[in-house]
Amino acid sequence: MPGCLLCALRDLLFIWLLSMKNVVVHILALMLVHVASAQVPPANKLDEYMETGMEVAGVRAPYYDEEGNLKAQLYGGYAKILEGGVADVTNLRIDVFEGKKVFMSLFAPQCFTRMEEKNGQKLLMVYSEGDVLIDMDQMTITGKGFRFSSAENKFEVLHNSRVVVKESAREMKGAEF
Repeated sequence: MPGCLLCALRDLLFIWLLSMKNVVVHILALMLVHVASAQVPPANKLDEYMETGMEVAGVRAPYYDEEGNLKAQLYGGYAKILEGGVADVTNLRIDVFEGKKVFMSLFAPQCFTRMEEKNGQKLLMVYSEGDVLIDMDQMTITGKGFRFSSAENKFEVLHNSRVVVKESAREMKGAEF
């Protein structure tokens, strides 16, 4: 009989430990859900969290207009935050959107970005003195140096710009090249 009592106590202790384990698992799960549901700041507020010297790999930063429409998306292989909130970005690609479609893409091996505030709106400013390639459906533009502003959603090639009109543009009705 005493053996059965010990077995019963052992089984009871085992069940109690299992139930405590479940309580711990539930507490950990609740903590994980709380952390996972924490608000992540939008990209236009990320500059408030950046510190000089901070380095980031695999950059992706979307930029929206005041109605919440995606206007541009910046991708970079690597970025380092310099003085004054300027970021030195390598292997840059910027996609510019017209509606929900990519209208043009800019590629540059290196550039500098910063956020500016104009009329209460944060704007992305990108500039470089290096090589640049801008690709659109109808043409490709290459050159040296560029500026980009999310306010106007336009690029300006600074030097030695060259435009190559694609075959599809030559076949457009009403266009003579």
